[in-house]
Amino acid sequence: MAMLVGFIPKGYSDEQKARFIRECEKCETLGLKLAPEFEHVYLHEFDGDHCDSVMKKSKIMLCYTAAGKGMTNKGDFVRLFKEACDTAFGEGETENAVVILEEHENPLISVDGLMRCEDAGTIAYLNSLNQDKQ
Repeated sequence: MAMLVGFIPKGYSDEQKARFIRECEKCETLGLKLAPEFEHVYLHEFDGDHCDSVMKKSKIMLCYTAAGKGMTNKGDFVRLFKEACDTAFGEGETENAVVILEEHENPLISVDGLMRCEDAGTIAYLNSLNQDKQ
């Protein structure tokens, strides 16, 4: 499971924003190797009038996820996020594509009233995602 919160400057079209969300879903499925049912992407637009010139062209992704994704998967996520920005908004439109990835240990995550650390199937699935062990 991962929850993505994308931050972009206001002013993009609905089509660009929808494309950005679709592309960010790929960051989860292809980068973090999560099944599509674990995709959760939210979008927040900030007012660029209150930013410096670099921030006005920055795109930021906060990713909250369970532990154990591995450095290879995280690297893929970061690369795919830059590609998502270029696909959605055009190459050169994003001066900085910033990813902040926060992993939480399984005892700190619950879904549907069950702590992840108590769900053996989920733990096995999460452990299978870590490509660095291969």
